[in-house]
Amino acid sequence: MDTENLRSFLEVAEHGSFTVAANRLNLAQSTVSARIRGLEEQLGRRLFVRDRDGVTLTPAGRQFLPHASSITRTWEQSRQDIAVPDGYETLLRLTAPAYLWDLITSPWVEWMRARQPNVALRLEGSFPDLAIDQLAEGLLDICILYLPRPHPGIVYETLAVDQVVLVQHAAQTKPWTENYILMDWGLEFRIEHDHAFAGMVKPAISAGLVFIGLQHVLSRRAAAYLPLSAVSGHIERGEMRRIDNTPVFQRPIYLAYPSNPVSSDVLDVALTGLRSLAKDWTSDQGFSEGDRSFSMAGRM
Repeated sequence: MDTENLRSFLEVAEHGSFTVAANRLNLAQSTVSARIRGLEEQLGRRLFVRDRDGVTLTPAGRQFLPHASSITRTWEQSRQDIAVPDGYETLLRLTAPAYLWDLITSPWVEWMRARQPNVALRLEGSFPDLAIDQLAEGLLDICILYLPRPHPGIVYETLAVDQVVLVQHAAQTKPWTENYILMDWGLEFRIEHDHAFAGMVKPAISAGLVFIGLQHVLSRRAAAYLPLSAVSGHIERGEMRRIDNTPVFQRPIYLAYPSNPVSSDVLDVALTGLRSLAKDWTSDQGFSEGDRSFSMAGRM
């Protein structure tokens, strides 16, 4: 049975749409439809019913759903397990925001190479929700993220507290409100942002990823609330400036990992390294005089 057919089946079942499934898989809709037909021919049962509200599972489809999910997870885990390079004992997989490379990921790689030279490392980037699912399915070992999502079998702890500050492109002379991208850091931030800027017209552009906000500020000479760890270098080089007398939001950075890892000794060393490297983050980011601080503690 082709696992790609199973992936298409799971996407259609989750979203109730061949079109959405095709977009998520970066495939033509006709390809997804052909995969589903092939799967139905193999099983000898119809799996979906199309109606005005979209696509729904047939009784056979609902019965097949947990099996398809289990087969896909097992295949992915097997593929990852045999991907350990020759000469190494095991593989440790970590995902973290790209902008944290210089601050945490790169030093952590050096930490691991010095202490666990027989462990191969795989570094990835993904959306938080996807990363949590991958952790739960055993496809990731450690995840660094901002927005935790409670999930059985996953442990969360606060790794550090980052400051989210209002910055503007250094070449922009107009008020920051005239070219502002709203970064969506979660419900707590939206509430506190609306309170701090009551009456502000909702910006036409919003984003949920630091990379997008950072590039927009640089390329469009815009303003945005971004983590100080992501913009400090740009401020030092004179590419951006902080907006004075505006609130500073404190945003926890979380460490997520499985409660029952396959290799607990290796995971313990990796976590110790991350905690050690992040230990001084908060103390190194001092508030300037006149800043108003808001806490965005994640709700677990």
